Parts: sequence; C-alpha cells; structure tokens
Amino acid sequence: MPNVPVSPPALKPRSLLARLRADRRGVAAVEFALILPLMLLLYLGSTQIVQSLMASRKLSIVARSLSDLVAQQPSGTNLTDTQLNDIFAAASSIMSPFSTSSLKMTVSSVEFAAKTSPAVGFDAKPRWTVQRNGSTPRPCSILTPVANASLNGVNNMPTGLYAAGSIIVADVSYTYTPAFGAQLLAWSTSDSTVRMSRTLYMRPRAQTLIAYSGTAGTKCAAY
Repeated sequence: MPNVPVSPPALKPRSLLARLRADRRGVAAVEFALILPLMLLLYLGSTQIVQSLMASRKLSIVARSLSDLVAQQPSGTNLTDTQLNDIFAAASSIMSPFSTSSLKMTVSSVEFAAKTSPAVGFDAKPRWTVQRNGSTPRPCSILTPVANASLNGVNNMPTGLYAAGSIIVADVSYTYTPAFGAQLLAWSTSDSTVRMSRTLYMRPRAQTLIAYSGTAGTKCAAY
C-alpha cells in the first residue's frame, strides 16, 4: 500500500500557550534589544558629564595661570601688549583639546585706594583692563564690595580682599557644547550648552601696582 502522509495532531490552544511560555529561545536577544537604548544613553551621558567636568577644571587653571603670570611682572617694569599676548596664548593652550573659540578672558589691575570720606577703609578701583575674544572689561569706576561667598561679577570685589596695594584679577568664561546630547540638554534646560565662568585674584609678586604701557586695553585714570 502506498505511504499516506499523516498530519500531526492539531495543538490545543492551551498546549500552544504552554509551549510558548516554556520556550526560552531568543530571550537574550530580546532583553539586549530592550536594554541597549538605555545603556547607550547612560554611556554617552556619563561621557559628556566627564567632558564637561574636564572643561570646568581646565577653565579654573586658565584663570589661575592668567592672573599668576601677570602678577609675576618684575619690579620696575611695565606690562606690554607683547607680554600680554604671550600670556593670553599660554593660558588659552591649557584648554586643549577643547576648542577655544568660546573662551573669553579679561585681566585687570585693581587698586585699593584709601577712602577720603569717610576716611576709613579702601575703595577698589581698576587701573587698567585688557580683554580677549569679546569678554567684558572691568569698569573704570569704584567696584561694589560684596560678601566673599557672593557670585563673581566684573562690577564686584569681595570684601576679604580689601587691603593696601593692588590685586590682579582674571575673569574667564567658557561655553561648553556637548558632542552628544545637546538636544536633550536643550529639552531639559532650554539651553543646549553649558556656560562656565571663573574669577581669580592674585597679589603682585614684586610690585605694589603693576603699570600697563600697552594700547590694546583700557586704561583708567589714577585716583
């Protein structure tokens, strides 16, 4: 007799569901597909956080280097534009490998002049200020004394720094743009960049008041 193919018995719905529940093939692939977007988000997010922290740390070093190099001006010599150009270039190189297109720097000499009325304490008054890349210069007017823990500003001077002599002030700012996640940052904070700023104060090493003989900056009248 010829062989007649026999159809497999139809599976009952309950049996089919039981087999599907017991089947573990492809579970790892499904779990990987579900967790991959979250893992990528965590990886890229943590990378950008580390990058922004590195940029912030470098900006602090830029501010310190800028004020420190100017404060080392030798006794009996004036600060020139050539020297300042070299100092700005050296400070900018610290930001490497980050772009310096958004790095803004200002260096100023602030004199503490004795008050005339009432004749107690000092007024903080800029003598000169030089800026780079569109930064905001210190004004040629008496600065506002503020608490030491207050936010920095070009019009302010912490009260703890008031003393006879002068001080070199470096004001720097930087705009960090994440390589990834800028749109997510804009969605969460309405801004796709991170703005950072630092202000650092340094007493002159060898002079009471460092004079500036260049022409690129703003010179304020003596008080």
